[in-house]
Amino acid sequence: MTELSNSDIAWAECSGRFVFLDIAQDRYFQLSAPREEAFRAQVEGQDWYQPTAFPRPPEWTRPRIVSPEIHEGPFRLASVSAAIWTQRRVERRIEARSFREVLLELKRLKGPLVTSDTSETERAIELRAFEHARLLRSAADRCLPRSIALSLRLARRGIHAHIVIGVRSDPFGAHCWVQHGEAVLNDTAEEVLRYTPILVV
Repeated sequence: MTELSNSDIAWAECSGRFVFLDIAQDRYFQLSAPREEAFRAQVEGQDWYQPTAFPRPPEWTRPRIVSPEIHEGPFRLASVSAAIWTQRRVERRIEARSFREVLLELKRLKGPLVTSDTSETERAIELRAFEHARLLRSAADRCLPRSIALSLRLARRGIHAHIVIGVRSDPFGAHCWVQHGEAVLNDTAEEVLRYTPILVV
């Protein structure tokens, strides 16, 4: 189990199987049946783990609803342009840096910016801008950069939000979304509930 003690590995039990995320290597993996049973005995009673560099926020809760602000509000060209520009900038960072570096930078940038959770009007502007941006630039296969970009835009307005990466098995899949409290900010509840959270930042 040497590699599973690595400080950059997160894991979660998903539909009876353990799924691992190696943050440093930017890869998911599973164990063979015998090794999985040994691992299950080793972590009995625990169904997820996040490394110390990326601890799961204690206030995080599983998603239950979708923010109605996604579908309310006018088209604001300046906000939509900013949403697309931020997403493209995040995509370039993901291409140029390791996944671990991107997450550490996200934590560093968000920390000093977040000051309040009460700016509902400004939050609505950002959520609507990212929803409108989908019409101009496809969101397909871009859930990670879209979510990081939205989180950063919200942080610039002093609004706290979590990035959540979820997984499913049989067949394997991974997804990412932004969450504030129990509300999903950039997806549907039906979609995100298909996934088991493996990393919350």
